[in-house]
Amino acid sequence: MFDEKRRYQTLYFVFFVAGSGITAFRNVYFEELGLSGFEMGLIGAVMVGAGMFAQPLWGVVADRFGRTKGALLVGTAVSAVAGLAFPVIGQSVADPPLLFGLLLAAGVVFATFRAPIMPIANSMVLDSGLNYGSVRAFGAIAFGVGLVGIGSLVEWFGTPVVFYIYVVGMAAFFLFLRGLPKPETTVAPDIRSEAVRLLTNKRFLVLFVVAMVMGGVISAGASFFAVFMRDIQAGDDITGLAWFIRTVGEAAIFLAMARIGLDYRWQLSLGVLTYAIGYAVYGLTGAVTAILSVQLMLGVGYAMFNLSTVNLAHRFAPEALSSTAQAVMTGIGIGAGRALGELAGGQLVDMVGTQELYLWLAGATVFALVVSLVFHIPGVGTGVAVEDAEAS
Repeated sequence: MFDEKRRYQTLYFVFFVAGSGITAFRNVYFEELGLSGFEMGLIGAVMVGAGMFAQPLWGVVADRFGRTKGALLVGTAVSAVAGLAFPVIGQSVADPPLLFGLLLAAGVVFATFRAPIMPIANSMVLDSGLNYGSVRAFGAIAFGVGLVGIGSLVEWFGTPVVFYIYVVGMAAFFLFLRGLPKPETTVAPDIRSEAVRLLTNKRFLVLFVVAMVMGGVISAGASFFAVFMRDIQAGDDITGLAWFIRTVGEAAIFLAMARIGLDYRWQLSLGVLTYAIGYAVYGLTGAVTAILSVQLMLGVGYAMFNLSTVNLAHRFAPEALSSTAQAVMTGIGIGAGRALGELAGGQLVDMVGTQELYLWLAGATVFALVVSLVFHIPGVGTGVAVEDAEAS
């Protein structure tokens, strides 16, 4: 019998295994269907935009009515059905404009119901008093392990297999979620005033800016990574290996950071810095060995960015808006950045190519790093709750 912590770890493992293939190979699939870089970027941007609007709405509903588990069940079921639409459309529609339009519509439905799953799950873990890193580490492990196997499956069966894997994974996620005890939630008595308190907190807004920029950087970099690897003559199995190496670093930091005890401000800044260095390496060399050599560092950086963002958003939020704070930070903050990153990334790929894309992303990361340094100003960057922040 699984205890609560093991159930959450299993949920994160299944969720990230299921979605890893779509994250890494979605644009490869679109490229095989004949879509341009702009069209791939537009689909990605619209998907992120749909999730950006959906996440806060789902978060508010979950907080207002205490229906976090129910929201996850609906999101899981509908996103699985929408995920199946991608290969069906690709195999049955030949007309390019119609193909693009249907893929775009499928992306909207898919993102609207999938995007809120992880922010709400994060809030459930934090509200349960569990160590977020020890749970999230299983997602990192799953992502890497999944892509090692999925990269080989793509070589054997083609890119549509990633969507079928997602459907099967979401069915398993649904079953494990049903067995999870219903969480005790705080229903917001006055959600409007609580929301004002959240959105006028200066520390939350600084974090929001960093999250938005990094959302674009990480999303664009991940979406075109498999395309970039093919451009430098690396196979899909090497792409899977690169993702695996990266997630080894992620998992190690997620598990060890509680013992390391590094302040969330430093986690944020150091996490951003690793992306500036890593993407600069991408843009300056096309050597596969060099690309592989920075994957571990990027994994460490992503884990630090994720841990600091999730935990700081939780600390800055009123207790009754835990899910909403995560949804706003992930949906509107990171989500807006992801939408812009997908759109700009697609245009840059068409204009300058995949390798030069990463130099632009490295430059954007430097800006996020500068903003994150605000948290190191005495009296500004303490990781305290909203109540403490207002009193200081």
